Amino acid sequence: MAQVKRSGSVSVRMYRGILGDCFLLRYEEQGEATRHVLIDCGVLQGVANARDKMTEVVSDLLSTTGGRLDLLVVTHEHHDHLSGFQYEQERFVKDFSVDEFWLAWTEDPTDPTAIGLRAQFDKSKNALAALAAQPKMTALKDQDARIRNVLELSAFLGLDTQGRPTGAKNLQMLKDKATPARTRYLEPGDVVTPTRIDSLKVYVMGPPRDTAALRRDAPRTGAAKEVYLSRQEEANALELQLAQLDGTQIPPQELPFAKPHQRSLDALAKTRPEDYSLTQKLYYDAKATGRKIDEEWYSSAETLALKMDSDTNNTSLVLAIELPDGQILLFPGDAQVGNWLSWADQTYPRTPDPAEGAALSVDDILARVSLYKVGHHCSHNATLRQMGLEKMISPRLVAMIPVVTQVARDNHWNMPYPDLYQALKDKTQQRLVIGDSVMADERQAFEKNPTSSQLPAVLAYRDDGLWVEIKISF
Repeated sequence: MAQVKRSGSVSVRMYRGILGDCFLLRYEEQGEATRHVLIDCGVLQGVANARDKMTEVVSDLLSTTGGRLDLLVVTHEHHDHLSGFQYEQERFVKDFSVDEFWLAWTEDPTDPTAIGLRAQFDKSKNALAALAAQPKMTALKDQDARIRNVLELSAFLGLDTQGRPTGAKNLQMLKDKATPARTRYLEPGDVVTPTRIDSLKVYVMGPPRDTAALRRDAPRTGAAKEVYLSRQEEANALELQLAQLDGTQIPPQELPFAKPHQRSLDALAKTRPEDYSLTQKLYYDAKATGRKIDEEWYSSAETLALKMDSDTNNTSLVLAIELPDGQILLFPGDAQVGNWLSWADQTYPRTPDPAEGAALSVDDILARVSLYKVGHHCSHNATLRQMGLEKMISPRLVAMIPVVTQVARDNHWNMPYPDLYQALKDKTQQRLVIGDSVMADERQAFEKNPTSSQLPAVLAYRDDGLWVEIKISF
């Protein structure tokens, strides 16, 4: 039987000015009602008027969708992808319906590996959250760049007024809204179709099942070394340091030194210099300042914060959405190196059905990408070069970058990363949009270099610049 040719369009709306991911897909097929897919909804803490901005975003979502989300996707548990659901929880609970909810396998409450990962992550998150809430950190932030990095990275955790991470609570609210029957946990190699959009085929590329791949957030070559998931002992050490800052009594068995070698900091502080032991004299000698370790925990805390940030990014759900004409929209969340490299570990589907034709490889999929949602706000290690962007060879390629450049610079983040930004411009013939761009310049680039002579991608903005939308026809 000849396959029925389908025609229509998908409009991908990116909300601007939030340094967070919030993408609404409006899928229109001839003769069918418009379907709506929401992928993430977050604004980064630290963005000016973040809550007010998210109120505007959710109002627009509500008016556009009529409150019905045919599919909701959350890629990973970071504040800049989730906070909209927290800030506007009442409206999401009361005013929206969710027909289907997709998450990565790492969020499955019945999966043994996922349970172990969450326990490890939770310990690190809680330790970092407690540090960020410590009153003494404000003064240290102004004195030391390592502590400043810790506090800035804690913004991605999303902390409530008690200083506790909010991600798991937000996800549970959405699971309850969708109900368990309509919540699905996806694995790499799955090929799935949204219940209410049967003409879409979605290839699930990550996160990997291999925990070694989850650990990788940097290339192996050159000076960059392989690094590993944040370790429990690092969180334990930070908890001990926090107890000291808080003046909490620590059980002797939890201290790193045996009892004969333990000394009370309070007792040492009260000791007069003339009464110092030989060890104290040597340690506090002004000439030995470079050998002191009092502030070495700053580096440990920074390392833990950096790793916790990368580890969570690497659990991103990665979706390649195939349109009826074969074009693919790639949404990688904030996947980093290990996640990207793992895409070649399976075919799509994992076990091909001869009746459905040959399975696709990662190269087959990347070659047909016509829209790339750039990962992690265009940071240096969230888009692979040879194994990623260079394989996106479609002449119709466009890109969307959810970043606010000034906010990133204020936080000392090199986003968008210059080399990657230039490579994206070259690959797309300047057809890319960014969260705080000059809209007239973007319009001109799309008009000057159309994606297709027959069905060019069309760029549109809301008058006040709240969102930009790329309409792709098929």
